[in-house]
Amino acid sequence: MKNLLLGGAGFIGQHLAIKLLEDGHSVTAIDNLKTSKIDLNNFSKYGDRFTFIEEDLSQINSSYFLSIAEGHDQIYHLAGSVGVENVDKNPRETLYNNVFMATNLTPLFGQLDIPVLFTSTSEVYGEGPFIEDSPAHINANKLRWGYASAKLTSEFMLRACGCPFTIVRLFNVVGTGQSGSIGMVLPRFVEAAKNGSDLIVYGDGKQVRSFCHISDAVSALIAVSKIHGELFNIGTDNFLTIEQLAETVIKESKSSSKIKYVPYEEAFSNQHADIIKRLPDTTKIKRAIGFSPKYSIEDVIKDML
Repeated sequence: MKNLLLGGAGFIGQHLAIKLLEDGHSVTAIDNLKTSKIDLNNFSKYGDRFTFIEEDLSQINSSYFLSIAEGHDQIYHLAGSVGVENVDKNPRETLYNNVFMATNLTPLFGQLDIPVLFTSTSEVYGEGPFIEDSPAHINANKLRWGYASAKLTSEFMLRACGCPFTIVRLFNVVGTGQSGSIGMVLPRFVEAAKNGSDLIVYGDGKQVRSFCHISDAVSALIAVSKIHGELFNIGTDNFLTIEQLAETVIKESKSSSKIKYVPYEEAFSNQHADIIKRLPDTTKIKRAIGFSPKYSIEDVIKDML
């Protein structure tokens, strides 16, 4: 199969590209490299089965994009500004980029009639419940929810454009190559532990989360891309608090680092708000593809160390 990866130089994009290439498929990756980087030497062994194009998908010329996409069998739309912390610090740039990208690309998907898998976010659920057919509970009075709103708008536009689609909502996908520069908690903790620095925990650390190994997530993405017209959560049922995550990183790394608790009001603007418990219901994806994550949080941490 010929696969087109939008945002293909990102953390998930590169892992997905390598998995597809190793399985014998070809990949064309497009990315503007604004928040990611790619070493093309890592892909040289795949020869002409891998092509990289540096372009800004929020502004790419329609005819040019169509000429690139035609002939592909599957589109994976992974591109977009990510991270709640990024939204808090750069709301205009982050939100506009996601909206402009949806406005630019979605009509083209309708013209192409190629199956599109769109990676949305668990943020769309707001305070939950985190079940695919449950309504969103987003507080429109906090800018923090702008990221979720932009992603939800992209979901609706994809549903309306007429192309075969699959939507996935990701719950904390983690692994090697992930950057903590835009607020991702686990890579921040791992980097701090390696340096012997304090692991910064916001609030009291009692927020409950689950973390899905990138290998498990990539396998799930490929499998559900063949199921059109559906929405799936991708994540794990195993959970722990952010405080426990910090303790586990320190233990696995044998680091001398300590945990430092920082109040939300010192780290974020007054437009920020946190969710105490965010865990995916994975019943649907288990029934659809037999999804069963293979890797524990300790496995993830060891890989990242």
